[in-house]
Amino acid sequence: MEESKKTKAPKKKWTVKEIEKEIQRHDDAIKEAEEIKGDIDVRDAMYDKAVFLKNVAKYEDDAEKMFRDTYEKSGGPSKKMEILFHILQMTIHNLNLPKIRKDVETCKKLVDEGADWEKKNKLKVYEGVYCMIIRDFKRAAELLLDSVATFTCSELLDYKDFVFYTVVTAMVSLDRKTIRENVVNSPDILAVIRDVPHLKKFSDSFYNFDYKSFFEAFVEIAERIKNDKFLGDHANYFIKEMRLVAYKQFLTSYKSVTIENMAENFGVGPEFLDKELSHFISIGKIKCKIDKVSGVIESNVPDKTIEQYNLMVKKGDFLLDRIQKLGRALDI
Repeated sequence: MEESKKTKAPKKKWTVKEIEKEIQRHDDAIKEAEEIKGDIDVRDAMYDKAVFLKNVAKYEDDAEKMFRDTYEKSGGPSKKMEILFHILQMTIHNLNLPKIRKDVETCKKLVDEGADWEKKNKLKVYEGVYCMIIRDFKRAAELLLDSVATFTCSELLDYKDFVFYTVVTAMVSLDRKTIRENVVNSPDILAVIRDVPHLKKFSDSFYNFDYKSFFEAFVEIAERIKNDKFLGDHANYFIKEMRLVAYKQFLTSYKSVTIENMAENFGVGPEFLDKELSHFISIGKIKCKIDKVSGVIESNVPDKTIEQYNLMVKKGDFLLDRIQKLGRALDI
């Protein structure tokens, strides 16, 4: 059925004259609604003009003003949130943090007033993006992970970009158990993660203690983050924190390990690793000490704690595997 595979027609290219003519048509519709129709018709006509100004004319200042005027004429919390989402798309694009913060807080109040389920779920994505922009990666990860199975916010993010943000914020801020359950073994994320360059290798290698592969993927992920609209300003922070998380995970499993052995595991030079670890130790981020003479990193964590950690990881992985197998059996 070749006819079913028709490509979408290209979007109409509007001339300035056509845009002005369409704006006048919207103004006439608003005036007519004010004269002979009710408040709902006025609101709808204003909303239609605001959408045109935003999506077609690209007159964002005028669009925001019209949306806010329309908001004042709207009654239900769901309709109000729909309007605020349009505004948030513009203010997030322009990184206008005061406006984003204010409108997100307003949306939260509207959720409490009874906004519908879809608006509530979309708000998690908008707030998650805001948290990324202000470098609250933990809160961003929690909100985005909570939206994976219900994602409908394609007007703000492509789903592949959404998965990228979800995975990288989770990796740098959440615990191993949460990463396993909600990233490594998430059917929704697994469905698209291979389509996002280097992302599956990045998450799987970290979780599977394959640090050399992790660093290889991390270089590519870090490059994307440096050029990302929302994360670019925090690239250096993210890179340091992600390396710190990997180092801590590696060192927690050892009482002592040579710098050369650890460097080999990560695929980096001993001098680079020595410098990195010395910095993290000096600021109290890693509880170890380095014996410069013997080139050995010694953990300050008691043996019992290390044993308990390794046992917990082993038992946790085993238990989760059993639960997943049981769940599949029950589904059958």
